[in-house]
Amino acid sequence: MRGSSDSETLLDWVSQARARFARRRTEKPATKAGQIRALWPDIEAALEGGQSMKSIRKWLEEDAGITLSITSLTSYISRIRRRLSAKRSAQAAAGQVVPLQAQSGPNARSQVTTQVAAGQAPEDNPLAQAKRVLSQPRLDIRKLHNDGDPEGRNLI
Repeated sequence: MRGSSDSETLLDWVSQARARFARRRTEKPATKAGQIRALWPDIEAALEGGQSMKSIRKWLEEDAGITLSITSLTSYISRIRRRLSAKRSAQAAAGQVVPLQAQSGPNARSQVTTQVAAGQAPEDNPLAQAKRVLSQPRLDIRKLHNDGDPEGRNLI
């Protein structure tokens, strides 16, 4: 019977710890970076909706009590974007499927649109770009400067 009581105590402890973590998860983060990360989906939506950094900074100050400069806000946003980009790259390198909605950045939409329009899936092979570049003909400097007769034309 003792084993049953120990497992019940353990389960009770686990459920209590989970409940405490769930309550604490809803608390305001201690750092400004954490607060910005917590509000990131809303900030990103506002940016995509055409709102300015100045407006967003003002809203953060008025509504969330987060006081920071435009420069700081821009820095936090670029850090978040870099972290998300690195995370997507790591997932792609590991062979995991990266949802199209998770891809952000100025060129992400055009790249995905181009690949979908061409009937291709986004490339999972990290060497594919290198192979594609190396398969293209090299630049001949003589042709660029019109030196010599690189194409076999008799110029004289």
